[in-house]
Amino acid sequence: MISHQILMSSVKRVTSTNTPPRQTPRHPQTVLAVVVASLVVLGGALVIGGVTSSAQGFLPDWLRSLANSAGGWSMFAFLLIWLSRARPILGAVLGVVAFEAMLEAYGLVSLWRGYFYAEPFHNQFTVPGVVAGLVIGAGAALVRNAKPGWLRVVGVAPLCLVLELEGIYGLVVLRSSTSPVYWVIELLAGLGFFIAALRRSKRRN
Repeated sequence: MISHQILMSSVKRVTSTNTPPRQTPRHPQTVLAVVVASLVVLGGALVIGGVTSSAQGFLPDWLRSLANSAGGWSMFAFLLIWLSRARPILGAVLGVVAFEAMLEAYGLVSLWRGYFYAEPFHNQFTVPGVVAGLVIGAGAALVRNAKPGWLRVVGVAPLCLVLELEGIYGLVVLRSSTSPVYWVIELLAGLGFFIAALRRSKRRN
């Protein structure tokens, strides 16, 4: 009888050791979550795009390049998607929404200020904005939600690349017409985003 109990106890221990931990299934985002994420991104993008138009006149010289910076808008779009908590597919769609909303708000406010920019959805950055939005948006959502953790590093890589390349371009090509301070900030921001994603990936692995 005692030997039978010992045998059954051993079987239970082996079974519990070999049984993989139960993972909580990830449910699709609810309609409310999608609506909230969309409002966060759309509202934030409209404000940023509109402010950018007038910011060209009041920003200090060392920061004025922010108003004409692809890296700056990429960074803002990335942060909006991250704050919205969107999953990757929704994040890619909202990335496009963010870029196009910023462009159209910029054009509308510029028109109010007496400067014609472009017909709606017909400026030179409309198509690049779609491509950039898909990549940046999906990347931000990966940084927020992805498992395993190394996908977070993959997600932030496009943003870091944009910031680093534009920072180098600004320092090398635009050094005679713009302040180097902003371009250095972009370089540091790209490095900071990468380090933050790397730390987040290690913490959640």
